[in-house]
Amino acid sequence: MKRRSKSRSGRSWLIAVLLASAAVVFGFTLLMVRLEVTQEGYRISALRTEVEKLQQDNQRLRLEAAELSSYQRLRSLAPKYGLRPPAPGQVVMMR
Repeated sequence: MKRRSKSRSGRSWLIAVLLASAAVVFGFTLLMVRLEVTQEGYRISALRTEVEKLQQDNQRLRLEAAELSSYQRLRSLAPKYGLRPPAPGQVVMMR
């Protein structure tokens, strides 16, 4: 009978060790998943900040392009480069 109880106590010890190991592995896996989620959250936040900055830069550049190509600016720069309105007969309209 002693042999049987020794084998049972050995099995219960093995089961306890396996359950404890499974709990440790599960806990570690859960910790790693939470760490990845946190890192992705920081990455998303940084990307949102970058997108906002790029949108502001885009808006600034569009405004600058509109100012540089404005009719009044081009009209004032034309004489500096020897440009003038076309003479009569220089413009031909095609239908």
